[in-house]
Amino acid sequence: MPLAFPNVGIQNMSMRLKRVVAVVESPFTLDTQVYAHQGARWEAEVSLPPLSPAESRSVQGFIVGLKGREGTFTFGNPIETSTLSNNTVSSAAIRSESFTLGSGTAAVAAGTYFELNSYLYCVTSDKAAGATTLNFQPPLRSAVTSSRAVKYNLPKSIWRMSSNDVGWSINEASIYGFSFSCEEAL
Repeated sequence: MPLAFPNVGIQNMSMRLKRVVAVVESPFTLDTQVYAHQGARWEAEVSLPPLSPAESRSVQGFIVGLKGREGTFTFGNPIETSTLSNNTVSSAAIRSESFTLGSGTAAVAAGTYFELNSYLYCVTSDKAAGATTLNFQPPLRSAVTSSRAVKYNLPKSIWRMSSNDVGWSINEASIYGFSFSCEEAL
């Protein structure tokens, strides 16, 4: 573990960042107090394209091999391609929401995804060419204590199924359909 996600393509995918935030509202003044807890994780619903029996075998083996929520797999948004060169970050504390990249870095647009230490992050503000500070969410999953690569092309994270019960459908033309929900494994 983690298993590699089968190379069969994605037909449809919904993705979100789930946060743990408590909001208390006064019933008299309607004033609110907000407390942002540390929890944040990626969640997704994925539908694969219709597959022939032969094409479906790798997906069936993958799903059964995960053993429900026990196993993990590497996965990312398959259309998040980038021509940005990988950068390096030399150090950053756990739960940081920004870090300093090596010098001479290219511009990075807000909304760009990247992978660091096998987790997926999203850039939250534009970074100009030559600037070294990169702001992102969710907060850093683990501390960076020595030089690590920031990967922009096809970034991935470690995921697990959201349910122990994962199945598939087969129609009369022997076409297989797979849909599942997954969440980032923290």
